Amino acid sequence: MRTYIVRARRLYVTQSSIISDELRIAVGITFIMNTNTLLLTIFLNIFINTSGAIECPTIISRAQWQARRSREDNFLITPIPYVIIHHTVTPECETFAACSGRIRNIQDYHMDELNWQDIGFSFFIGGDGNVYEGVGWNKEGAHTYGYNKKSVGIAFIGSYQREEPSQKMVDAAHKLIACGKEQLMVRPDVKVLGASQVTGTVSPGKKLYEKIQSWPEWASVP
Repeated sequence: MRTYIVRARRLYVTQSSIISDELRIAVGITFIMNTNTLLLTIFLNIFINTSGAIECPTIISRAQWQARRSREDNFLITPIPYVIIHHTVTPECETFAACSGRIRNIQDYHMDELNWQDIGFSFFIGGDGNVYEGVGWNKEGAHTYGYNKKSVGIAFIGSYQREEPSQKMVDAAHKLIACGKEQLMVRPDVKVLGASQVTGTVSPGKKLYEKIQSWPEWASVP
């Protein structure tokens, strides 16, 4: 009987050692996995914080400027190859309230007088330095005949045949285009054109057109 007890104890000790070893291995694997996960998380955070991500401008939404509902939406295929620059040929605006009012008037004209489905431009640049959403990135506008299905139309609020747009307006447009590239709404090699390059118009005005010719995305030929 004593022999059986000794053997049982040895078997128990041996099995306990095996279980203990297996437990240590499992703990070790778990530790390695958790360590790797932690290192990966740290790496991703460092990469995200140092990758030079574009800071997108604040975009005043349609709801904020009190847009009317669109009658119909036609969607674009993104990323889009062209950005067309316009001016609105209206008085300028320097505040949120004034710019919102200008855009509402433009939408009323486009929908009531021209019988369009919505406001024609994709975005507006206000004299307050804000970007205002028109039909946005992925919906077809009505701003440049022959290019509406493959471009975004950005309109500077004001008339820029004789007057230059402010630097904060130009900066807002730059940020918007850069943001569009980062979000893959426009192509990395997007071409910026003045409306006068592709249609019979003086838009975006002589002074604004002179400005955009210095932009890195500007193309002399569509």
